[in-house]
Amino acid sequence: MKIVLKIMGNTLYQRITKAIASAKSPFPRSGADGKLITWQLLPLVAPFSSDYVENLSSELSVVIMEAQDLAVIEDVRTIERRESLHARSAHGPTQEISPVIMVLGSEIATSELLDMPEIVFDWLIEPVSLDDLVRRIFSSLKRNQRLRSELGYGVLTLLPDSRMLCYAGDTAQLTASEVAVAELFLNHFGTLIPTEDIHLLFKLSGRSTEGSNIRVTMFQLRFKIEAVTRCQFTLTNSYNLGYVMRHVNSYDAQPPTNSLEAWQDTAHYNGGEPSWLSESSSMR
Repeated sequence: MKIVLKIMGNTLYQRITKAIASAKSPFPRSGADGKLITWQLLPLVAPFSSDYVENLSSELSVVIMEAQDLAVIEDVRTIERRESLHARSAHGPTQEISPVIMVLGSEIATSELLDMPEIVFDWLIEPVSLDDLVRRIFSSLKRNQRLRSELGYGVLTLLPDSRMLCYAGDTAQLTASEVAVAELFLNHFGTLIPTEDIHLLFKLSGRSTEGSNIRVTMFQLRFKIEAVTRCQFTLTNSYNLGYVMRHVNSYDAQPPTNSLEAWQDTAHYNGGEPSWLSESSSMR
């Protein structure tokens, strides 16, 4: 997983650069699931520009900017209104906006910060703890992921950490088993997943492979998908060969050209990067 930090402020940029390179860096090099995290730093030059927050590649990115006075905040607010940055996510995937975290000068009174621009997800006042900054980076990314779903950025989005399935502002709470199965189908949307592959998923994650257990999980997941999407999407048993997630108005599910194998880890879905196998531990 790569996280891009776009940093406006030379002092802050140098400090974060040294921290990432240090042996005891507060910036983690792997996640809770053991996956590698790489950090990419991009320096930004003042003044603030709308280009800084536009995220055309839909990568995980955060803008961190220094603001020593209220004028910087007002500049951001002016550009946000002029460019309609706060509404961009509702207009399609090419308009995704990176969350902004502001690092403010100590002389700015807290009472002046009650009405921050909408694209500013969080802010800190100098002196800043990098451990605190890292926590806010991850919380901003998670909040932005949920916000994209609520605004309709992602049609059907899975948030594995919170076990939430989201669609156009509605959410459904999933069980651990349903999360891993839902991720498998979102990774391979519209493709027939053979029953044998679903059986393998349950087996590798240490879940019961009894037919009744798998059928109950599939039934409950189908019910939640149809409920949260108001029957726009469904999960069906196709020709008794396996299951397929599809649009309700879609009919002919295409079987996979090659069977899904345990080492496959290249598919992606709207909510993030991990494959069904690498996240199968969430079912344990």
